Amino acid sequence: MLAVVFRCALAVAMLAIGSLAALAQSAVPTDNWSVNITTGNTFQLVQGATNTRRSLTIQNNNASDNCYLNVDGTVQAGQTTASTVTTDGTKVTLTTVKASILLLPGAAYTRYYPYVPADAIVVTCASSGDSVYVDMQ
Repeated sequence: MLAVVFRCALAVAMLAIGSLAALAQSAVPTDNWSVNITTGNTFQLVQGATNTRRSLTIQNNNASDNCYLNVDGTVQAGQTTASTVTTDGTKVTLTTVKASILLLPGAAYTRYYPYVPADAIVVTCASSGDSVYVDMQ
């Protein structure tokens, strides 16, 4: 009799744990923030600062043009690749290109939570009409 009670209690406990694990699973939609470059060599805003990103992928869609990406807030929308900025950490003055991530044709930048940047994201490519694929969760 005690063995039957124990088995029933074990079955109830396993069922409860299994249902809690199922509740913890939830899909997060992926939003497409892809952009066309309106003015070559001039940074444009992809998305403002937010601390709600769970993942980020940015890819240079171009066959031959390089693109530049800044995710730390050092480079602002409207600045050109020849503009200069001063970095927060080392207080070094550099061109915006040197303060940015180089995306060669077809290259991508990807980050996942908890390593997703929260600052504004700006990007530029060499020519007007170039495109950059961007997705975020």
